[in-house]
Parts: sequence; structure tokens; C-alpha cells
Amino acid sequence: MGTNCHYHSGADAIWQCTGCSKDYCGDCVPGSVDNYYQSTPKCTLCNKRLENVGASNKARPFWQMAPFYFRYGIASGPVTVSAVCAVAALAMTGLGILSIFVFVATLAVVMRYNLLVIEKLASGQLEAPSFGDAQDGRSAAIFAKVIGMILVAGGVGMLFAGLGESAVQVYSIALSLLAPAAMIVLALEQSMRAAVNPLKLLQFTLIIGWPYWLLWLSTSAVSAAPAYLLPAVMDKLPVWMLLPLIAFVTSYFSIVTSAMMGYICLTRQRKLGVIAQVDDEEFLEEREFERKKALANAGIFLREGRHDEARKALVNVLRQQPDDIPLNERYVQLLLATDDKKALRELGPHLLERFIKLNHAHKAAELYLAITKSQGAPAIDKSLLRHQIAEALYRQRQFKPALALINNLHKEDPHYTRLDSAYLLLAKIYMDGFNRTDNSRKLLAFVQKKYPKSGVLREVKQLEGILAAEQNAQPV
Repeated sequence: MGTNCHYHSGADAIWQCTGCSKDYCGDCVPGSVDNYYQSTPKCTLCNKRLENVGASNKARPFWQMAPFYFRYGIASGPVTVSAVCAVAALAMTGLGILSIFVFVATLAVVMRYNLLVIEKLASGQLEAPSFGDAQDGRSAAIFAKVIGMILVAGGVGMLFAGLGESAVQVYSIALSLLAPAAMIVLALEQSMRAAVNPLKLLQFTLIIGWPYWLLWLSTSAVSAAPAYLLPAVMDKLPVWMLLPLIAFVTSYFSIVTSAMMGYICLTRQRKLGVIAQVDDEEFLEEREFERKKALANAGIFLREGRHDEARKALVNVLRQQPDDIPLNERYVQLLLATDDKKALRELGPHLLERFIKLNHAHKAAELYLAITKSQGAPAIDKSLLRHQIAEALYRQRQFKPALALINNLHKEDPHYTRLDSAYLLLAKIYMDGFNRTDNSRKLLAFVQKKYPKSGVLREVKQLEGILAAEQNAQPV
């Protein structure tokens, strides 16, 4: 319980690969099982089928769930079953010999529902089944198996009776201790033979471990609850209400004990070999699924040092979705992680331009800084791109690299159509980043003289006003 994803330590594991012993969360295995071929997600690393462990991994220890068991018994399904028992008990009072058949039928329904509770909880379904879920035509068969178990237990008890009173007492104690295990095995395997096999029951208790004995104490106490509660209210109720009340309360506590049995199986789901209910995520459209799966696979491969496979996973989807920001970011991370200088030199400007065109100038600035740190500033031969990245760097207060990009732009490309805006940006950089107000004033004056009809003149004059106010505020 409580296993975290191997690649995201803050996330609970939902899937497990027994081949390479890796645990995965929903980010590593995105989408619904229906997004995968034959509804079977496979391990990114070894391609073996993954096992869903979501429900059992999230399950809290058995002894911490006491409120859950008692709330479980008042859900709509359990209350309906208990109400049916109460109505049946009331009806039996006037049916004479027919009451035996009503009693047997009601008991069969209750047993079927209780075993269904164990089965559903063991597989990870925490919501109580409805009354209709238990009406699957198996009530009679289940009841027959329970009767068969009782007869087998009675027959064995008669054999022990021939060995003396002490043997009978030992057998009675063993029968009491293994009763919860027998009910659980019957619910999970639907086999009377397995449910009366002492070796099978002993194996079950060993798999569960010491919490099984806590389960036995809890179910024994809860099962005895009606015997202690009913005497307290019997004198206060009309006689005709007593039998329905006994039936209702007994049914309620039997469902509570079944919930305990099912939940303890959930905590040992994998060891018991219980088929888990898939903790399914939202189904994703094909394009979105391919994108998320590529990101997940690339991240896993990158962590494992399998860089070629990570690149292949990304490139295959980037060909179809070239403008996807997360895919491009992950690709950049891959190039930086592998220190692929050639690819960064060739693809760097192209990726920077893509981020700019997608209105993610801040991402372009971050990429520029990362490439610069890795292998020096990339060569950018497009003046507009240099200008745009310099603006993004300025907004991030990265003044030095912004200055390096924009400082000599007028010399390297004197025909650049936005030189007036570039001079204004340079003035801002000098003022805010280096406190070179003298340079800023010269640049602002040059823009007004050189570009008298420029669209940036209003901002130029505002900046001049700020500089003038600052100069006047300085002490003489």
C-alpha cells in the first residue's frame, strides 16, 4: 500500500509492471484503457502487460476504516436489502407454513448480497452494489453452497465428537476462527470445495497476516451487536415491530461484517490474485492521447537514459503536431539533456521562432538562456527574431543577454524595418538594467530625430519624461 510512481514521487502508482518492477501513475499511462490496443496498457520499457493496482495502492489499512464499514451499511443498496428482510419478517407472521419458504428465500437473497459485497470491495469497488445487482439468478446456488458448507462442518464436527469433548472444543474454536476466511473464499472463488478446504483457508489467513485476526475480532463483535442492542429497545416497541426490527438490524450488521471482509481483501488484492477493477481515467481523443503518450514515453526514456527512443517518440508525434508547445518543450529538454550541440545549433533558432509564432515569447527566452548556458549564444540571423527574443528577455529582467542580442542590430542589419522600436528597447535596457541614463537619453533623442513619424514616439516621450523627473529629483 502507498506505493508511489517510480517517475513521479508525489503521485500514487496506478499501474505496475511485473517484468521490470516499475510503478506508473496516470501521467505515465495517460487516458483510459479503451485508448490502448485490446484495452491493455503495456510497459513503456519492456512492452509487457501492466497490472492495475490503483484501488489497492490507495487503500488505507483495514483498522483505520471503521467509519467506512458502518456508513457502507446505510447506503441505498444495503438499506434496501435490510428493508426487504424487515418486510419479509413482518409478512412471515401471517403465512403459517409458507413462512418457511419466505425465510429461506430471504436468507438466500441476503447471503448472495453479502457475498457480492465481499467480491466487489475486494476488486476495488468502494460503492455498495445495488439490490438489483444481487438479483443475477445465483442466489439459490449460493444458498445451496452455504448449506453444503454447514453440512460439511457439521459432519466433521460429528467425527470430532467421537474423539471426546476436548476435540469438539478445539474444532469449535477452529471453526469460529476460519469462518470469515471460508465466506471470503466462497465469495472470491465461488467454490464450496475451496471454502471448506482447511489448507486453502489456512493459506488465506497467512496471506492476510495478522490483520486477519483483527478482522475476526471485529466481525465477531459486530455480529454480536444485535444481541446487545435489541434488549435495550424491546420493551419500548410494540410486539409486532420486534421481528422486523430484528431482521433489519441483523441484516445491517451482516453487511457491515461483509464490508470488513471485502476491504481486507482489497488491502491484499495482488497477493490474493483478485482481479482488480480498473481505476480508469477519462477517455482521450486520438490526437490528445498520442500527444500525452509521447510526452509520457519520452519522459520515461529520458529518465532511463534511452535518449534515441525518447527522441523517436517525440519526433513521430511532432511531425503530426508541430505547433504543440509541451511537445516542443520536451524535445528541447531532450536536446539539452543529451548536450546535442549539433541539433541545438541547427534547430535552436527554428525552435525559438516557433515559440515566438505561438505567442510563447517567454518560452523562447527560457530556451535561449538554456542554449546559451549549454554551449553559448545561438546564432540568430533573423533580425525580427533577435528583437522579439530580446524583448522577452527584457521582460524577464535578463538584461545582459537582451543587450547582447539588440546592441549591434542597427549595424548588422541597417535595413531592418523596426529599428526605431529596437532603439527604444535598447534605451530601456540601459536605463533599467545598467542605470546608464545618459545612453538612454541619447538613444531617445536619436529616435525622435531619425524617425519623426515613428509609431513609438509617444512611448519615447513618456520615457523622456520619466528620465527628466528622476534627474530633477536628484539633490544638487
